[in-house]
Amino acid sequence: MRLASATAVLLLLAAGCLDASPGGDDGDDGSIIAAPAWEAGQWWTYAVVIPEAEVVTTMVVGNVDETDYHLGSSQLVDAQRHAVLNHNPALGRVRVADMALYEKNEPQLLLQFPLETGASWNFTLFGVERFDASVTAVADGRATVAAESPSGDRLEYVYDRASGWLSSFVRSDGDGELLRMTLVEAGSGFTGEAWFCRGGDLYEGEFSGPDFEFYDTAFANDGHVRYGPWNYVVYWLEADIGGSGSGELVLRDHDGEQLTEVFTPGNSFQELGVVTGASGNWTLQVSLSGNANVRLVVAGAIEYGWTL
Repeated sequence: MRLASATAVLLLLAAGCLDASPGGDDGDDGSIIAAPAWEAGQWWTYAVVIPEAEVVTTMVVGNVDETDYHLGSSQLVDAQRHAVLNHNPALGRVRVADMALYEKNEPQLLLQFPLETGASWNFTLFGVERFDASVTAVADGRATVAAESPSGDRLEYVYDRASGWLSSFVRSDGDGELLRMTLVEAGSGFTGEAWFCRGGDLYEGEFSGPDFEFYDTAFANDGHVRYGPWNYVVYWLEADIGGSGSGELVLRDHDGEQLTEVFTPGNSFQELGVVTGASGNWTLQVSLSGNANVRLVVAGAIEYGWTL
């Protein structure tokens, strides 16, 4: 059902053209694809499917310096969602020299240019220590890459020269598909605001009734190890409350805001939000009764923005 919905979004939004900057000079016979050269304002719109949600989001080159391209989202809510659910591996920084992504501040080659059939390399991504990648085909300005890890995680993606980045990206493991990105449209000359939230995982837990009580202060932290204090925390909440279920969740900073969610019978929902706080000392309380199931994911976030 999720994949069918994403396909429908693609058909509705695709304009039938990719108006992006050239993606590099290929070999004379088209069997080799060179690295692209991006510019500020270049953009790509993707239909994204993850287990938690289906969204259409636009990635924008917000700034270019001597070392890195800085990529954000055209909507702040998409940047916040990425901070807690990580639905686009390219958001953040991409190194100008070789188009490497950054995983925990270490450059990783999702693509090793020039791309040609049979080329192979390895990288770390999504916390998976090693993916072994190879180019399985190059044709019509597109290079298809497959990457597998010893743990069974798998990536399949296609680099598209015309758009200057990926036309599709699929991540899966032994339990099924975890992420699917499909390019809808791409172009240059974006105007407006672009946002990036540098995230750091703080907490993830699932709770079930009946008669469940939970209290934790595990959120005490000093912010990002390299970039300093969080501006706020981003949370993703899933609640599946049956007819006999009820409960309450409280997330608060000792010197800041408090999130209070009251769960009522038959009320199931998903919610993305932020909570601010200055102390860095967070408390989580959950109480559930009856048929009630709750999942909570929390990440710290440092917010960046560009005006183009």
